Amino acid sequence: MATEVILPRVDMDMTEGRISRWYVEEGASVTKGQPIFEIETEKAAMEVEAPASGVIRDLATALEMKLPVGSVIAWIDAAGESGGKGMRSSTEDRAETKAKTPTTPDETAQYSIEEQSAPPPMQADHPAQLEGDGSAFRRATPLARHLAREHDVDLSSLEGSGPKGRIQATDVERSRAKADAAKAMPDRAARAKPSGAVLHCRWLRQGEGVPLVMIHGFGADLNAWRLFLAAARLGSPVLGIDLPGHGGSAARKAPSFDAMVAQVAATLRAECSDALHLAGHSLGGAVAAALSRHEETKPLSLFLIAPAGLGREINGEFISGFARAQSAAELAPFLPMLVSDPSVLGSSFIKATLRQRNGLDAGLENLGATLFPGATQAFSIRSVFEGLPIPAKIVLGGQDQIIPPRYTSGLPGNVAIHAFPALGHMPHVEAPDAVARLLRELMQSAAPK
Repeated sequence: MATEVILPRVDMDMTEGRISRWYVEEGASVTKGQPIFEIETEKAAMEVEAPASGVIRDLATALEMKLPVGSVIAWIDAAGESGGKGMRSSTEDRAETKAKTPTTPDETAQYSIEEQSAPPPMQADHPAQLEGDGSAFRRATPLARHLAREHDVDLSSLEGSGPKGRIQATDVERSRAKADAAKAMPDRAARAKPSGAVLHCRWLRQGEGVPLVMIHGFGADLNAWRLFLAAARLGSPVLGIDLPGHGGSAARKAPSFDAMVAQVAATLRAECSDALHLAGHSLGGAVAAALSRHEETKPLSLFLIAPAGLGREINGEFISGFARAQSAAELAPFLPMLVSDPSVLGSSFIKATLRQRNGLDAGLENLGATLFPGATQAFSIRSVFEGLPIPAKIVLGGQDQIIPPRYTSGLPGNVAIHAFPALGHMPHVEAPDAVARLLRELMQSAAPK
């Protein structure tokens, strides 16, 4: 009997999802528990495992299409069965099928969290697995175990980035990338700063080609990029960095803007010392711009979203109030300042914002006072753009309530300005597809020929 493969519900708010990639091809033999595809929702990217063993058919191959929860996206024929006509003739038919509402994990599909910025209420933790002769029991996703076996990676040597320390496929791939880089550049360790000088960072996406380095804004952390990356659909690897005083770099202090830039530069020296693309939002945009002229950084392009450092004024009420807020109620007056349409900021965004800033309030207040004293910006990046030898784009919202959008006026003509008149300080949140298209165009134009 054929088994349905359906799009699972993985959190209470989820109504639809999007298939980002298939791990198997039409007609392939699969085994129960094997990761077969990845889906992306508003909160996470997840591996979904085969609910049965057999031959998979009728795959939903339209990766750009949003599908309702419960949609049948493939069938698995048991051994010896021959696939019939199936119950769908096209991807469009599947998208129009009324979604079923699964009520238990068994009715959906087994899944494992591959990347997440906000943990869903249901998480499928597999029993710890013994990997390799003599190694310790480690919790790992099926895909991570598969990659580890395929590439001879010792799971006991890895630190898991998933829930409860679970090893993800990205952890294995990152270990491989570091090993490959070490072989190609044996002097890298000698050039890198001591570990104490390196900020917390994480490869948010694996891929081919020149990596993209993304730097978050004030009060956020590297996970703030995950929703945007779901829309960006980049083929290149993506590295996220936590600025000093933020996220995993909370213990690191930056006495000045220049010191912050130097710490990020040291991190890049250790993580990706070759060519790269730079992107940043707000404070992170200013850091990215400064890095584009840093002597040890080799950027091919520069992509800035509402960057700081182009003028004098900044919304001091937001900086101080946002830094002090310790609850959703205290954040409520300030989050709407980030966008022109507050309805785009759902409850999950508020909760994720609180998690990003958990325990960082005093540090954020001090950092805000250092970088933005008296509602001013204590640094400038305008000189960066004079004679900038790489292509650069600046994306801004005409309704920005944090940094006046007029400050892009007077920049050299070699910098492309993309203004969205109806958007606020976070265009990549309000119009992710449009902003992602601009980023892809820039990276493609700057790609090595």
